[in-house]
Amino acid sequence: MAIEKYIPLADVVNLYIDESKQTVAEFRRLWTLAFRGLIDMGFYTMWEPKTTRIKIEDNLTANLPSDYMSWVKIGVFNGYGEIATLTVNNNLSTYKDLSSNRLTDIAADTPNPLGLISSPYYYNFYDNGSYTHLFGIQSGLITPGECRVDDKNGVILFNPGFSYSEIVLEYISSPEQDDDYTIDIKFQEPMISWLRWMEVASSKNVGLGEKQMRRKMYYNDLSRAKKYQKPFRLQEVEQGSRINSNLKLKA
Repeated sequence: MAIEKYIPLADVVNLYIDESKQTVAEFRRLWTLAFRGLIDMGFYTMWEPKTTRIKIEDNLTANLPSDYMSWVKIGVFNGYGEIATLTVNNNLSTYKDLSSNRLTDIAADTPNPLGLISSPYYYNFYDNGSYTHLFGIQSGLITPGECRVDDKNGVILFNPGFSYSEIVLEYISSPEQDDDYTIDIKFQEPMISWLRWMEVASSKNVGLGEKQMRRKMYYNDLSRAKKYQKPFRLQEVEQGSRINSNLKLKA
């Protein structure tokens, strides 16, 4: 029998039922405990990020996907197919970020005190009302733009002047249920350990030592599964070594 990459959560519950010598009458209770484990393990390490392209609205915001839970990376594609990440600027105001007139409302309250103008030349130093270029002065992190995630309103907002029509979002999504939720086979044993722990966690008939032992077993299995999730690959190690060797000072 072939080993599949993913296993239904119900199958893992049944494996635990067999191990603990219980009956199928306990399935619904144990499945509920397993679903709690799915959430716990998902945030810790199990869920893999999804990548999607999102259109920028006219008010320079982007709507978060309906299955969004937390973001991993926000940026735009560069010429190499990589994601050039935006600068996260939490000082960007969420004021009226759901309004179609957001930019007009912000502009009304943000005059330009330095009198900055558009210019094809690069200036990085402001002095006594004018800008000039000084070599050796850092200009900060150069990125395609700035953004802020407003989880409450379900949008990403961008700085005025953001010039891209869409962005790329990598994010953790909520699990979807078809006939059943599925989990990566590498997390089968951590899930069983989770059920062992949860079965006694609230019991008054089980001692603290037993509860702590089962809790430790769960986190040990979870840590091991996390290592399986990111296996050692010699090719990647050798590639990193070659890159670093090229950065060393040559005699």
